[in-house]
Amino acid sequence: MNLPFSPTFFRKIDIFQQLKEFESQKDKKHLWEGVKALLIWGGSEHHQHLGSFLGPNHVKDALAYCAKENIITEEERKRLVVSCPHILESLPVYGFGDQGPSPDPKQPSVKINRNGVLAGRILVETNFLENTWWRYEIWIVVWWLILAMAAIILISQTIVAAKSIFVPTTPTQEKVNIFPRTFRNHRGFDF
Repeated sequence: MNLPFSPTFFRKIDIFQQLKEFESQKDKKHLWEGVKALLIWGGSEHHQHLGSFLGPNHVKDALAYCAKENIITEEERKRLVVSCPHILESLPVYGFGDQGPSPDPKQPSVKINRNGVLAGRILVETNFLENTWWRYEIWIVVWWLILAMAAIILISQTIVAAKSIFVPTTPTQEKVNIFPRTFRNHRGFDF
């Protein structure tokens, strides 16, 4: 994981929030588990095709890898294998891949982009979105606290500035020196 407040860190926070949203919709989006398996495979050391286009056979490899690692069940793998082309087509829709040229529409080709590789790394880092608090969610809470403090400071400074403009000061409101010049310290200097 990168140091906090680097550009890649903020990109990973954004991708993390997208992954959490997609994960919350997995009951409605039945291919999400396949897309997630492909992203996990893409973020692992088994994906050595950076920059090249992937086909349905690569999706089968990713599903087999995730089934072997107990990320998905064997039943899920069997269910998703028939949807390999659709899983590939879903990757650009989620923003994790780029559609490639393919002469056969039944054999799409997709290249996993930087967001896809980062999404796979996030999935692996967070144990497939199970342990997210210390890696990502705490930084989101800290970010919101910083924004709230900045808003409070901005509002208070705006009120002080507006008050100084619209409320006239009277002589009694001016600062009064509580130490008249007649008081001197032991060296003879004024306070």
